[in-house]
Amino acid sequence: MRPRVKFSGIIISHLGNIDGRLPDKENRLSYLKAALKAGWHVCADVVFYNSGFLLPYQNGFDPAPMSFFSQSRVWSRCHDAETLDALCNIKAHAFFTSDSGHTLTSEQFVWTLPPDPLVGRAIAAFPELTDPDWLEKYEPAGLCSNTPIQYV
Repeated sequence: MRPRVKFSGIIISHLGNIDGRLPDKENRLSYLKAALKAGWHVCADVVFYNSGFLLPYQNGFDPAPMSFFSQSRVWSRCHDAETLDALCNIKAHAFFTSDSGHTLTSEQFVWTLPPDPLVGRAIAAFPELTDPDWLEKYEPAGLCSNTPIQYV
């Protein structure tokens, strides 16, 4: 693990992870809620199916209530346009993943993959996977990590 890097912006727990990946717990509703309760923002993968929201995880899906996605600290990552549309209809903070290095969220943040340049409204996704000076060269609004604890 890299040495700690103090970061003063928004810090988002990817799939509920706080101090490294736990694949058997990732994106489970209880794991995401625990991260929220501990004070973190969370990024959750979401699928809209049969008029309901599902959280895909390693061996299945957890149903999740609409109210979960309406929380201000929940960032919903959609894998299709139907899910994005459904989340925008309930005014959830959502974004559609893409293969490009930048994605605009519904709250006008720029989700950015390394090593693409970061802008002021950027969320630096997975800074632990790239050169440590990626965060230091720029001043992004936030970051999303599987190890967010290393940034506090």
